[in-house]
Amino acid sequence: MSKARSCVILAGSNAAGRIREEGLRPDMISTQVGASGGPKWLVISQLDRVLIGEFFRDRSAPIATLGSSIGSFRNMCYANSNPMAALETLEYGYINQTYDSARPTPAEITAAGERILLDVLGSAGAEEVASNPVWRSHFVTVRGRGPLASEKKAVLAPALLASALANAVSRRSLRAFWDRVVFHTGDSPSITFRNLSTVNTPLNPENVCPAVLASGSIPLVMAGVPTPAGAPAGNYRDGGITDYHFDLGFEHPDGLVLYPHFFPYMVPGWFDKSFRWRWVRGGAMQNVILVAPSPAWVAKLPYGKIPDRDDFVKLTTEERLRYWNAVTEAGKQVAEDFYELWQTGAIADELIEVGGDQAPHKLALAMSA
Repeated sequence: MSKARSCVILAGSNAAGRIREEGLRPDMISTQVGASGGPKWLVISQLDRVLIGEFFRDRSAPIATLGSSIGSFRNMCYANSNPMAALETLEYGYINQTYDSARPTPAEITAAGERILLDVLGSAGAEEVASNPVWRSHFVTVRGRGPLASEKKAVLAPALLASALANAVSRRSLRAFWDRVVFHTGDSPSITFRNLSTVNTPLNPENVCPAVLASGSIPLVMAGVPTPAGAPAGNYRDGGITDYHFDLGFEHPDGLVLYPHFFPYMVPGWFDKSFRWRWVRGGAMQNVILVAPSPAWVAKLPYGKIPDRDDFVKLTTEERLRYWNAVTEAGKQVAEDFYELWQTGAIADELIEVGGDQAPHKLALAMSA
């Protein structure tokens, strides 16, 4: 590379070819993906600002967004009538959430998450998100079957373990434990999945907040969300269980997929974190452009890492606030580098093409050191 960058651009073969021939244009993008990851998103909150305020500023053609957990929170902001203000409200509320106890109850954490979402949506936001003709949202949740619908730890914990053990044998086994429920804009979804059990439910003003809250409701950490309006009866939880970073096994509108991500790799489901052989390989990324902080840049952050949920326990409130605010400030580098690569056309020369059975994270490590 011509200079050390704070971000890496990974692209599948089709995406890389188009960018090298035509440059990167916003109208190439038909779909945007947002991963699960809680506080990890803070490293790319400034990148979201550039995408909202510059890259997609004049967008008028429909674009499908797909997200789980914090990816749903972020994508909800894009579909707001004032997306920049919505994102800033989300960032402030997320960073500044505090609890009286070092180990708050699931009910307390759920209540805090709902307050953040209601602040972001305001009085008209839910209607704006549900009816937005350009930003066509898809919020991924799961509905637990049998004991996985319980709020009792003694029932839920062993059921979660059984789900994880079955997943270790085969990812397809998740369909026996969970239904993926996708809340989407319009009468029919713009994105459809090819794997696992999936139910599609239209968004409406009454279910936007519950659906997004459910999309990030981690079992045992937060309470489940009971039956959002218009959805099949059940208890709804974190979509990251089936789709943590997504395995890219979905059909999307013609065009390229933009994936602003905190990592240069994708873990299909929540239970797959330690199964590196299941991580998404280059062959599945043909039409994907992934933008992520470079591993070398991450190593220079406070504590040498991206924020995570353990920060609530391992750090004092004051330490966590300093750390998270420092990370969001440092994230301006990531956003500025992406903007420069896009505006100058240098992205065509500096992207890392990923194909076949190549592991994206290994290429990113090698190229960004």
